[in-house]
Amino acid sequence: MADANMNKKTRILLVDDEQETLDLIAEYLTEKGFDLSTSTTAEHAIQLAEQDGYQIAIVDLHLPGMTGSELLKHIKKVRPHIQVIMITGYGTIRDAVECMKLGASDFITKPILLDHLHLTINRILQESRLKEEAELAVYYKNLSRTDELTGLYNFRHLVSLLKSEVTRHLRYNRTMSLAMIDIDDFKSYNDSRGHEEGNELLMRLSHVFRHNTRNCDVLARYGGEEFVIIFPETALEEAVIVAERICRTVSVTLEVSVTIGLAGLPRHTADYNELIRMADRAMYWGKQHGKNQIVVYDDSMSTCK
Repeated sequence: MADANMNKKTRILLVDDEQETLDLIAEYLTEKGFDLSTSTTAEHAIQLAEQDGYQIAIVDLHLPGMTGSELLKHIKKVRPHIQVIMITGYGTIRDAVECMKLGASDFITKPILLDHLHLTINRILQESRLKEEAELAVYYKNLSRTDELTGLYNFRHLVSLLKSEVTRHLRYNRTMSLAMIDIDDFKSYNDSRGHEEGNELLMRLSHVFRHNTRNCDVLARYGGEEFVIIFPETALEEAVIVAERICRTVSVTLEVSVTIGLAGLPRHTADYNELIRMADRAMYWGKQHGKNQIVVYDDSMSTCK
């Protein structure tokens, strides 16, 4: 009964010009609890497929007016999620290979063993469910660690990565730099242009970061209009060069400017919290002394904010 209830949710399109085969398969699958639609022509099958709602299509390879391969190609074009099982009474290995290349999920020869067909359908459905679950798991994992607006890492994931990177760099005696970036006068920009324009600016700024950093660099939205970049295996002198490039690109392309504070590990601290605070203080010092600049932390900024 549980299998029948599960199958009731599965709509199957069955296409075969042999009425005897069509009736045989249709009766069997209906008894198994599937929601079935049948067709003896490719043209009618196309009309049904375009209505959507089908998870499986069982298609005879040889149909009048249009080959099963052509129907398969059309189904996968208009409804790519439909899993197609090809059936034939006199197909060749070449036919099977060609159908699989076109997107068929399986290829079964006649006479049809109905229990085998049922097992094939259940296997395909199970594989589809597992694929959907895996894709959902990846989606929710990314959602939990990325900022929805910019696609950069969020604050929580930034802290997790920063802890790991600090531990790794200290263990292997490596240098690392961290940049705290703030958009100058963002509130004024938001007030004059509107919230949507402000969001658009944040998204465009995230593109600037991506285009001017390495794949190994960690990009995150710290909160509001503040961003953080972790530069692994990077000395402050090298981080300054990248920061200067970002500042120039922002000024030329975005009609705003940014102020960037930099701090280094182990030069300034061996603590991940302090690394963020020091870069933050350097950034605020820069905003208080002219904005649109890169500032490397030093002890004179320890009380700045």
